[in-house]
Amino acid sequence: MSRMLGHYARLTSRLSDVAAHFAMLAIVLMAGHILLEIILRAFWSTSTFVMDEFVGYEVAAMTFLGLGAALDDKVLLRVNILLLPLKGWARAMAEVLNAVVALAVFGFVTFYLIRQLIRSYERGTTSISILEVPLWIPQGLVVIGLLVFCIQLTGLIAQALHAPEEIE
Repeated sequence: MSRMLGHYARLTSRLSDVAAHFAMLAIVLMAGHILLEIILRAFWSTSTFVMDEFVGYEVAAMTFLGLGAALDDKVLLRVNILLLPLKGWARAMAEVLNAVVALAVFGFVTFYLIRQLIRSYERGTTSISILEVPLWIPQGLVVIGLLVFCIQLTGLIAQALHAPEEIE
């Protein structure tokens, strides 16, 4: 059982890494779109007319797709004043409790965002820009990022149960 938990924790880490790579792609796309907008305005006095909308989508994608990797790399902001004195199983159980509470909160948010995504898809809701982007696309990226984050929380639980002495 312990070995399976270790494998599961590694699998969730890989999944978070894949999502983080897509977050990095969103950053590159954002930079490319801004550069395109600058060139269009400087040389041809025109615009794509959707830069602010697309950059907003790319910021959302970058943020939510990177959440799982940020949790896995332990770079999310945490208040460790209560956790630092704990060692071994006490620390692992505190981490499990924190992860379960976070999973409940983010699971609730994700559930409602999935409902909104389905509603947007069924109704054919689009943005109000000239491109009329189907809103389920950027909403889907946010939901995928939150799902990866929730899965990574379960990986954190598995890691705490598998090797409590390795919890930092």
